[in-house]
This record gives sequence, C-alpha cells and structure tokens, in this order.
Amino acid sequence: MAYNENELRASLISTVPVILDRHYRSITGRSSDFAMFIAANKEILDSSFKEILLHMIGALFMNPGNYTQYLEVQRHEGAQQGVFMADIFGKHFDLMLEMSKDLNLTAQNVMFRVIEDGVGDSAERLHINGRLMECNWVRFTGFAQGYLSNKNQEIDSLHEQKIAVMGQMAAGMAHEIRNPLASIKGFAQLVNNRLKEPVIKAAELRTYMDITIKEIDNLNKLVTDFLVLSRKGDIVKSDGEIFNVIEVVHRVINIVNQLILSDNIILNVDYSAEQVLTLGSASQLEQVFLNILKNSIDSFTAFSGRIDVTITAQAEPNLIVLIFADNGAGIPRDKLDRIFDPFFTTKQKGTGIGLSICKQLIETYGGQIRVDSEIKVGTTVRVSLPLVNDPVYMNEPVL
Repeated sequence: MAYNENELRASLISTVPVILDRHYRSITGRSSDFAMFIAANKEILDSSFKEILLHMIGALFMNPGNYTQYLEVQRHEGAQQGVFMADIFGKHFDLMLEMSKDLNLTAQNVMFRVIEDGVGDSAERLHINGRLMECNWVRFTGFAQGYLSNKNQEIDSLHEQKIAVMGQMAAGMAHEIRNPLASIKGFAQLVNNRLKEPVIKAAELRTYMDITIKEIDNLNKLVTDFLVLSRKGDIVKSDGEIFNVIEVVHRVINIVNQLILSDNIILNVDYSAEQVLTLGSASQLEQVFLNILKNSIDSFTAFSGRIDVTITAQAEPNLIVLIFADNGAGIPRDKLDRIFDPFFTTKQKGTGIGLSICKQLIETYGGQIRVDSEIKVGTTVRVSLPLVNDPVYMNEPVL
C-alpha cells in the first residue's frame, strides 16, 4: 500500500474541527441571517455535521461490498435527516440548503489537501478522492430530497411551484456538477497515463489540460447558472450570446469519447453545415447535450450500443434540430410522461433532476425538447433551438 491507512484516517479525522470552523466562518460572513442562525443552532448543527463527516471518512477505507452498502444507507439517512431538519428549521429553507452545499465543498477542499499529502500513489489518490466526491454527492442529494419532500407536504398549492424551482436548484446542482467532474477526472487519469510513457507528447497533454481547465470554468459558471434559475427567465436570457451549436457539440463529443473508451459504444455524429448559430448560453447547452448523452450511455446494460447524433438547420421556421438516438434499454410508456418531473428517475442511482433542468434551460431561449422511447428498442431525444441566420447579428452585441 502506498500510504499508511491509520495515519491517513487520523489525519482526516483531525480536519473535522477545521472543516466546521471554515464552514461556519464562510456562512456567517454572507449575511446577518446566516450569522444569527448559526449562533442560535450551533450545538445541534455541530452534532449532525460531525457525525456525517466521521462516517464519510470511515467509508473511504471500506471494502467494495461495505462501501456500496454504505452509499445506500447514506442516501436513506440523508433523506431522513432532510425531513428531520425541515421539521426543526422549516422557515430557514434556503439557509439550510446553502449550508449543506457549503459544508460539502469545504470538506472536499480540506480533505483533498490531506489526501494529496498523505497518498503518494496517483491511482490510490484518485480512488480515494473519487469516493470522497461520491459520498458527498449521495448525502447531499438525499438530504435535499428529504428536506424538499417534507416541505412540499406542508405548503399549499400557491407555493408549490416556487418550492419546486428551489428544489431543482439545490438537488440539480449536485447532479449536474458530476458531469464536468467526471470529465476532469477522466482527463486527469489520461494525463497521468501519458506521463508514464517513454516519450511525453507535450502538445497532446496541453490539449487535455485545456479541456480540463474549461470544465473547471464550467463548474464555476454552473453555480451561477443554478442561482439564476431561481429567478425569472429573462435574467438568464440577458446573458445570452450568439454561438455555433456545432462547436458545442464537438466539445461534448470529445468529452463523451473519453467516457466510453473502455466500452463497446459507437458514437456517430452527422451534420450538413459547419456553422449553425443560435442565441443562448453555450456552457448551459453543453451541459444539456452532455446530460442527454450520459443518459444514453447509462441505458446500455451491457456497456455496448450505438448513439447517433444528427444536426439539421431548417430555414422555415428558423429552427436547429438536434436528434440524439440510442438503441438502449428504453423507457416504459407509463414512465415516459414523467421524465421531466423533478426528482423522478428510472435509474437506480440518480436524482431525477437532469432532464428537468435541461428542459428549463432549452425553453429559456425559445427551444423545445421531446423524448420518444420504446422498451428494448431505444430512446430518441429531439432538441429544437431558434436558428439565427441574419448576418446583422454577427456584428451587433447581444442586449
């Protein structure tokens, strides 16, 4: 073993007070409401957060069987804790979700440094870091779902829509952040493997690192995007820009090709024009396409299959049409009508938030998304976006 397990475990446990201290300082510095909430409830928050962090540290060193069981327990206990916290802090809905997110990010940042210093072998380090991110994600998702389900039982019909949007922002963030994180991890592993080769190809490594940096930038923008989703759609649209959809598709395909390296999956892309322009957010659309393609990959039960992506531009009625067709397991008819509902999922693992967020992002800029599916035949996702074909737009700023 490239590291001493007992020493690493002890080092991580010693970070718990540090994590909580940084977390509280970060939260209290945001507003007087946060400061007053922490001061009034620090004892119960301390007890709950310490227990979560200590259990998570223990999970980093479990054997595969126990670790899988741990994740299931954490998902269930996270939901129960969400219900419990909603009973106690019901009126502090936004504060609790923001605190949960901040605690996870703070824990990861502090523990990553300890793992980096304590684990010399890169493969072991990636393994432990991967578990740390997964444990955080599972607990946070369970908490958000439990918290939201409790609140939805208490509110009347006039508030249900607002709460649902806030729920999408919270649980959706955990889900969507996994896409760029998976890309970053994949390219980091690829760079590590290339560095072991006799001849190091600097240009290739720079390409991988450029993509990794871009994904990190996307993560930062995702945080802003999810916050904006809680406001009116015209706020999101004011940040729109004209961009080439083909370029976005190419970036997503490069990422997905790395995700399916070890699988027998054929990914085919067909388009007739090198440039089709639309108005919107390129980074948001990139996440939409990546989410759709990852859903297709997840539908292949034997890690083999085919995905065809077709892009066409229609002059009348000025539409860009993207079709993502796979020959995966398909979606039952009785569930197809609910796939855009927040928290509804056909997967064993997943928040059920991805397609809901995709639908909102696409519709924000005047587009549409439709899903057709048949069991044992496959699924087809049709995305339409407004086509910008007036050359005048190319030289004018977007207002």
